[in-house]
Amino acid sequence: MDRASSNRALPSARESWAALAYFALYLTYLFAAPESELLHWLSLVVLPLALLTVLHRGSRSLQAILSSFGLQRGNLGKGVGWALLLGTAFGIIQVLLSGNSAEIQDAIQTGRALYLLPLGLALMMLTAGFTEEFFFRGFLQTRIQVLLRSRWLAVLIVALLFGVYHLPYAYFNPNWPSAGDWSAAWAAAMGNGVPGGLVLGALYVKSDRNLIAPVVLHSMIGAFPAMTLLRISF
Repeated sequence: MDRASSNRALPSARESWAALAYFALYLTYLFAAPESELLHWLSLVVLPLALLTVLHRGSRSLQAILSSFGLQRGNLGKGVGWALLLGTAFGIIQVLLSGNSAEIQDAIQTGRALYLLPLGLALMMLTAGFTEEFFFRGFLQTRIQVLLRSRWLAVLIVALLFGVYHLPYAYFNPNWPSAGDWSAAWAAAMGNGVPGGLVLGALYVKSDRNLIAPVVLHSMIGAFPAMTLLRISF
């Protein structure tokens, strides 16, 4: 075990139960009012940090808390190469096989991808790519692992929770093809969230809990869909 791993404080069981309770309350709230990407910064980043600060009552510094999420100097490069490789593979699949492949290929052929794709990647890094990974991998997965005493079982459970998290969006958001249809919404939420959660969670484990690695991969996976949305605006 290297110095970064040995110095990283493990979450407590109390934190773990608090994280699960927070997720249950947050999911209930989402069904009442699916929130915007901007509000994700409050609900998925600021409030979990505040919760841990209150639980530790000043006994642990902000740096130590961030370290428990996977943000620690000396560890931030681990797994990023794998993230770039996997992100490139997912990008090729999207170009060739996704439902938006015609729009993506058009943006590439017309040259608009040269500026739209970097914008889409930046947008993802500043929104879901960071906020969702901060919460699901950095907050939930690390704390569920303490309860289950298994890294890989924690990856599986959090991937399932990641799928359920997408359910209110799949049902209520008119931009989803499954909007208004519960069975289609379940299929869309779990079909997208669970496989993605498994890959992102596994990368988080293999990168020695470096949160930057799944953030990069998540952002790359979402960059092409974000680009197609930006294409409408430009």
